[in-house]
Amino acid sequence: MRGLHLPFAALLVVVAGCTGTLVEMRSGPATVPDAALVPAGYVHGNTTEVPLTYPVGVGPVSRDVTVYVWVSGYSRTVTDASGANATAALLVVSSPNRKIENQSVNPFAQLSNRGVVAELFEVVATADNATGSLVDGVSADVTEVGRLEERGVQNRTVLGRTVEVVTYAATVRVDTAAVMDVGTATPTTGTESASAAGATRTLLVHLMAVEHGDDVVFAMGVHGDDVDEAETIAALMEAIEHEAAADVDAA
Repeated sequence: MRGLHLPFAALLVVVAGCTGTLVEMRSGPATVPDAALVPAGYVHGNTTEVPLTYPVGVGPVSRDVTVYVWVSGYSRTVTDASGANATAALLVVSSPNRKIENQSVNPFAQLSNRGVVAELFEVVATADNATGSLVDGVSADVTEVGRLEERGVQNRTVLGRTVEVVTYAATVRVDTAAVMDVGTATPTTGTESASAAGATRTLLVHLMAVEHGDDVVFAMGVHGDDVDEAETIAALMEAIEHEAAADVDAA
Protein backbone atom coordinates (compact mmCIF):
# COMPACT_ATOMS: atom_id res chain seq x y z
CA MET A 1 0.00 0.00 0.00
CA ARG A 2 1.25 3.46 -0.85
CA GLY A 3 2.42 5.41 2.20
CA LEU A 4 1.05 8.87 2.82
CA HIS A 5 4.04 11.22 2.77
CA LEU A 6 3.96 13.39 5.87
CA PRO A 7 7.00 15.69 6.17
CA PHE A 8 7.56 17.14 9.62
CA ALA A 9 9.45 20.25 10.65
CA ALA A 10 12.54 19.71 12.75
CA LEU A 11 11.56 22.28 15.34
CA LEU A 12 12.15 21.00 18.86
CA VAL A 13 10.07 22.65 21.57
CA VAL A 14 12.01 22.57 24.83
CA VAL A 15 9.66 22.04 27.76
CA ALA A 16 11.01 22.88 31.19
CA GLY A 17 9.57 21.70 34.48
CA CYS A 18 8.43 18.49 36.05
CA THR A 19 6.69 15.44 34.64
CA GLY A 20 3.11 16.12 33.60
CA THR A 21 3.69 19.69 32.42
CA LEU A 22 0.87 20.63 30.08
CA VAL A 23 1.83 21.94 26.67
CA GLU A 24 -0.71 23.49 24.34
CA MET A 25 -0.15 23.91 20.61
CA ARG A 26 -2.48 25.39 18.04
CA SER A 27 -2.74 25.20 14.29
CA GLY A 28 -4.17 27.74 11.88
CA PRO A 29 -7.50 26.96 10.18
CA ALA A 30 -7.49 25.51 6.67
CA THR A 31 -10.56 26.22 4.56
CA VAL A 32 -11.91 26.18 1.01
CA PRO A 33 -13.11 29.61 -0.26
CA ASP A 34 -16.59 30.23 -1.63
CA ALA A 35 -15.07 31.05 -5.02
CA ALA A 36 -14.19 27.35 -5.39
CA LEU A 37 -17.19 25.90 -3.54
CA VAL A 38 -19.98 27.60 -5.47
CA PRO A 39 -19.05 26.41 -9.01
CA ALA A 40 -18.61 22.87 -7.63
CA GLY A 41 -22.00 22.92 -5.89
CA TYR A 42 -20.51 22.40 -2.41
CA VAL A 43 -21.65 24.18 0.74
CA HIS A 44 -19.71 24.93 3.91
CA GLY A 45 -21.10 23.15 6.96
CA ASN A 46 -18.90 24.47 9.77
CA THR A 47 -15.33 25.20 10.83
CA THR A 48 -14.40 24.43 14.42
CA GLU A 49 -11.38 23.93 16.67
CA VAL A 50 -11.04 20.53 18.36
CA PRO A 51 -8.70 19.89 21.35
CA LEU A 52 -6.90 16.53 21.55
CA THR A 53 -4.97 15.72 24.76
CA TYR A 54 -2.51 12.84 25.06
CA PRO A 55 0.90 12.06 26.63
CA VAL A 56 4.13 12.57 24.68
CA GLY A 57 7.46 11.10 25.82
CA VAL A 58 8.59 7.95 27.56
CA GLY A 59 8.30 6.99 31.21
CA PRO A 60 9.09 9.68 33.80
CA VAL A 61 9.74 12.37 31.17
CA SER A 62 6.34 12.13 29.49
CA ARG A 63 4.16 15.22 29.35
CA ASP A 64 0.54 15.85 28.55
CA VAL A 65 0.08 17.71 25.29
CA THR A 66 -3.11 19.38 24.11
CA VAL A 67 -3.13 19.88 20.36
CA TYR A 68 -5.81 22.11 18.86
CA VAL A 69 -6.70 21.03 15.34
CA TRP A 70 -9.06 22.90 13.03
CA VAL A 71 -11.73 20.95 11.15
CA SER A 72 -13.76 22.27 8.22
CA GLY A 73 -16.56 20.35 6.52
CA TYR A 74 -18.09 20.75 3.05
CA SER A 75 -20.68 18.70 1.19
CA ARG A 76 -23.03 18.51 -1.75
CA THR A 77 -25.92 16.30 -2.84
CA VAL A 78 -25.00 13.87 -5.61
CA THR A 79 -26.86 11.13 -7.49
CA ASP A 80 -25.75 7.53 -7.03
CA ALA A 81 -25.94 4.69 -9.54
CA SER A 82 -29.55 3.93 -8.61
CA GLY A 83 -30.62 7.52 -9.19
CA ALA A 84 -31.09 8.22 -5.48
CA ASN A 85 -29.78 11.28 -3.67
CA ALA A 86 -26.61 10.80 -1.65
CA THR A 87 -23.91 12.97 -0.12
CA ALA A 88 -20.30 13.65 -1.04
CA ALA A 89 -18.21 15.31 1.67
CA LEU A 90 -14.84 17.03 1.90
CA LEU A 91 -13.11 17.34 5.27
CA VAL A 92 -10.11 19.61 5.81
CA VAL A 93 -8.05 19.28 8.99
CA SER A 94 -5.00 21.27 10.09
CA SER A 95 -2.68 20.12 12.88
CA PRO A 96 0.42 21.63 14.53
CA ASN A 97 3.64 20.17 13.17
CA ARG A 98 6.08 20.36 16.11
CA LYS A 99 8.25 18.06 18.20
CA ILE A 100 8.51 17.60 21.96
CA GLU A 101 11.22 15.35 23.38
CA ASN A 102 12.01 14.50 19.75
CA GLN A 103 8.45 13.22 19.18
CA SER A 104 5.96 14.87 16.85
CA VAL A 105 2.83 16.27 18.49
CA ASN A 106 0.94 15.71 15.25
CA PRO A 107 -1.67 13.08 16.28
CA PHE A 108 -1.48 11.51 12.80
CA ALA A 109 2.33 11.28 12.60
CA GLN A 110 2.85 7.61 13.50
CA LEU A 111 -0.32 6.23 11.94
CA SER A 112 -0.77 4.01 8.91
CA ASN A 113 -2.94 5.27 6.06
CA ARG A 114 -5.86 3.32 7.53
CA GLY A 115 -5.09 4.84 10.91
CA VAL A 116 -5.06 8.35 9.45
CA VAL A 117 -8.47 7.78 7.85
CA ALA A 118 -9.88 6.36 11.09
CA GLU A 119 -8.46 9.22 13.17
CA LEU A 120 -9.86 11.83 10.77
CA PHE A 121 -13.31 10.26 11.13
CA GLU A 122 -12.88 10.40 14.92
CA VAL A 123 -11.92 14.07 14.81
CA VAL A 124 -14.94 14.84 12.66
CA ALA A 125 -17.23 12.98 15.07
CA THR A 126 -15.78 15.02 17.96
CA ALA A 127 -16.34 18.22 16.01
CA ASP A 128 -19.92 17.16 15.25
CA ASN A 129 -20.56 16.64 18.96
CA ALA A 130 -19.25 20.14 19.65
CA THR A 131 -21.02 21.99 16.84
CA GLY A 132 -24.09 19.86 16.17
CA SER A 133 -23.39 19.76 12.43
CA LEU A 134 -19.93 19.94 10.92
CA VAL A 135 -21.04 18.51 7.60
CA ASP A 136 -24.04 16.50 6.44
CA GLY A 137 -23.28 13.07 5.04
CA VAL A 138 -21.25 9.94 5.53
CA SER A 139 -18.37 11.23 7.61
CA ALA A 140 -19.59 11.37 11.21
CA ASP A 141 -21.40 8.01 11.11
CA VAL A 142 -18.32 5.80 10.59
CA THR A 143 -17.50 3.73 13.69
CA GLU A 144 -14.73 1.53 12.30
CA VAL A 145 -12.37 1.63 9.31
CA GLY A 146 -11.32 -1.70 7.87
CA ARG A 147 -9.38 -2.50 4.72
CA LEU A 148 -8.11 0.18 2.31
CA GLU A 149 -7.53 -0.71 -1.35
CA GLU A 150 -5.76 1.85 -3.52
CA ARG A 151 -7.76 2.82 -6.61
CA GLY A 152 -5.79 5.71 -8.09
CA VAL A 153 -3.42 8.65 -7.61
CA GLN A 154 -3.50 12.23 -8.86
CA ASN A 155 -0.69 14.76 -8.64
CA ARG A 156 -2.08 18.11 -7.54
CA THR A 157 -0.74 21.46 -6.37
CA VAL A 158 -1.97 22.33 -2.87
CA LEU A 159 -0.70 25.36 -0.96
CA GLY A 160 2.12 25.79 -3.45
CA ARG A 161 3.42 22.21 -3.22
CA THR A 162 2.96 19.19 -5.47
CA VAL A 163 1.20 16.43 -3.52
CA GLU A 164 -0.42 13.09 -4.20
CA VAL A 165 -4.18 12.73 -3.80
CA VAL A 166 -4.64 8.99 -3.27
CA THR A 167 -8.03 7.37 -3.78
CA TYR A 168 -8.92 4.28 -1.72
CA ALA A 169 -11.87 1.95 -1.61
CA ALA A 170 -12.46 1.77 2.15
CA THR A 171 -14.45 -0.89 3.94
CA VAL A 172 -16.07 0.81 6.94
CA ARG A 173 -18.69 0.07 9.57
CA VAL A 174 -21.32 2.73 10.12
CA ASP A 175 -23.98 3.31 12.75
CA THR A 176 -27.07 1.23 11.87
CA ALA A 177 -29.48 3.98 12.88
CA ALA A 178 -27.80 6.40 10.49
CA VAL A 179 -27.91 3.91 7.62
CA MET A 180 -31.62 3.26 8.22
CA ASP A 181 -32.44 6.98 8.19
CA VAL A 182 -33.92 6.96 4.70
CA GLY A 183 -34.42 10.36 3.11
CA THR A 184 -32.86 13.00 0.91
CA ALA A 185 -29.05 13.11 1.08
CA THR A 186 -28.88 10.58 3.91
CA PRO A 187 -25.71 8.50 4.43
CA THR A 188 -27.06 5.48 2.55
CA THR A 189 -24.75 5.67 -0.46
CA GLY A 190 -22.18 3.00 -1.26
CA THR A 191 -22.14 -0.78 -1.20
CA GLU A 192 -23.48 -1.84 2.19
CA SER A 193 -24.65 -4.84 4.23
CA ALA A 194 -26.45 -4.53 7.55
CA SER A 195 -26.01 -6.47 10.79
CA ALA A 196 -26.98 -6.08 14.42
CA ALA A 197 -23.63 -4.41 15.12
CA GLY A 198 -24.04 -1.92 12.29
CA ALA A 199 -23.68 -1.82 8.53
CA THR A 200 -20.57 -2.56 6.51
CA ARG A 201 -20.13 -0.25 3.54
CA THR A 202 -17.61 0.43 0.83
CA LEU A 203 -16.78 4.10 0.40
CA LEU A 204 -14.32 5.93 -1.82
CA VAL A 205 -11.87 8.02 0.21
CA HIS A 206 -9.58 10.63 -1.37
CA LEU A 207 -6.68 11.46 0.96
CA MET A 208 -4.05 14.21 0.87
CA ALA A 209 -1.51 15.70 3.31
CA VAL A 210 0.76 18.71 2.86
CA GLU A 211 3.11 20.63 5.14
CA HIS A 212 2.47 24.37 5.18
CA GLY A 213 4.34 26.72 7.48
CA ASP A 214 4.36 25.23 10.97
CA ASP A 215 1.30 23.04 10.37
CA VAL A 216 0.36 20.01 8.33
CA VAL A 217 -2.94 20.11 6.44
CA PHE A 218 -4.97 16.99 5.68
CA ALA A 219 -7.91 16.74 3.31
CA MET A 220 -10.23 13.75 2.93
CA GLY A 221 -13.04 13.43 0.42
CA VAL A 222 -15.68 10.77 1.15
CA HIS A 223 -18.60 9.39 -0.87
CA GLY A 224 -20.19 6.16 -2.03
CA ASP A 225 -18.29 3.84 -4.34
CA ASP A 226 -20.95 4.29 -7.01
CA VAL A 227 -20.32 8.05 -7.33
CA ASP A 228 -17.61 9.65 -9.49
CA GLU A 229 -16.44 12.70 -7.55
CA ALA A 230 -12.64 12.32 -7.63
CA GLU A 231 -11.95 15.20 -10.03
CA THR A 232 -14.22 17.66 -8.21
CA ILE A 233 -12.79 16.83 -4.79
CA ALA A 234 -9.19 17.07 -6.02
CA ALA A 235 -9.93 20.48 -7.54
CA LEU A 236 -11.38 21.67 -4.22
CA MET A 237 -8.24 20.44 -2.44
CA GLU A 238 -6.17 22.62 -4.77
CA ALA A 239 -8.19 25.64 -3.61
CA ILE A 240 -7.45 25.10 0.11
CA GLU A 241 -6.29 28.19 1.99
CA HIS A 242 -4.40 28.00 5.29
CA GLU A 243 -3.78 30.65 7.92
CA ALA A 244 -0.65 30.63 10.04
CA ALA A 245 -1.14 30.68 13.79
CA ALA A 246 1.21 31.31 16.72
CA ASP A 247 1.54 28.45 19.16
CA VAL A 248 0.34 28.77 22.72
CA ASP A 249 2.73 26.88 24.98
CA ALA A 250 1.84 26.82 28.65
CA ALA A 251 3.90 25.10 31.29
